[in-house]
Amino acid sequence: MDLFPLIGAFVIFMEALLGILFSGFIIYLYFSGTSENTSFSLICLSRAINNVYVLVLNFLVLSFPLILFSKHVLPISIEALIVPSTINIYIVNEYHCVLICFNRFIAMFAPMYYSRLCSVKVTMAVLGIFYLERIYASISIIYRMFDKNCLATLSLDYFGLMYEYPNCNKDMKNGLDSPLVVLGPLAAFVFTIVLNLITFGKIMHFYMGNKSMDSENLVAVKNNIRLFFQTVLQDSLFFVDMLFTFKLSELSDGRVWALISQMLVWESIHMLDGFIMLMFSNRLSILKSKIFKSNQNNVDRRMFQIGRSSNTLPEIA
Repeated sequence: MDLFPLIGAFVIFMEALLGILFSGFIIYLYFSGTSENTSFSLICLSRAINNVYVLVLNFLVLSFPLILFSKHVLPISIEALIVPSTINIYIVNEYHCVLICFNRFIAMFAPMYYSRLCSVKVTMAVLGIFYLERIYASISIIYRMFDKNCLATLSLDYFGLMYEYPNCNKDMKNGLDSPLVVLGPLAAFVFTIVLNLITFGKIMHFYMGNKSMDSENLVAVKNNIRLFFQTVLQDSLFFVDMLFTFKLSELSDGRVWALISQMLVWESIHMLDGFIMLMFSNRLSILKSKIFKSNQNNVDRRMFQIGRSSNTLPEIA
């Protein structure tokens, strides 16, 4: 008896369930009124919704039955709609990293402009641009696929992207398998690393230059360092996924390794993203108070608390 379909489908189902649970908590806390309406909380909400979208459509609806029954359950036309939309929503999450880095950079180096450049309205407008650009990209690719009769689906052999007919690899060379799909987010990833290092340098410079700082500033420094590592972890998820998809997946032709490198790693990205947002946030304390019905006051604070003097470090909390 071949246990591969059962084990593979079970892992996909459990990862999707956990990921939906983690990101679902972020969504719940935002709309329950326990989370202050800030630029950062809005980005977290957008990111969490994206995680749920990809986990439900790409993994529960598409991948789970594909692995379990070892055949395409959905019509290929439906699969061709799911694949590009989930890939482009995934790319939006990488753009979120850039927005968060910019947010923190402004808070550290230009706090007097923070309320203008990083307001909820401005953040909402930028997020709208991100989504419109990716929706346009999805529609363009879907139109080309149906126009050329080259519908994209998942391979039953290596679980990666494939087209319905062999000649489509040439006809769709600027489609989902185009290097441009990766180069844009990769450039964004490099940008976030540079910006994060500059911001972290500012934090450490303030810390090293203020040995006798008060308790308020000490807490701010610790929160800034904590969230720096949160950002590094979230930004690294994209790099790990690209590494597995385009390099490490070639280490073996086995189906088990193909499932891990092509599908489970991508799914883990969305699961861990929600987990990291939850674990590094004060929202976890709020969630505990909700679950255990304690009388704890709302401990969620603004993502950025701008200092009132040159001796106060803007807190990223």
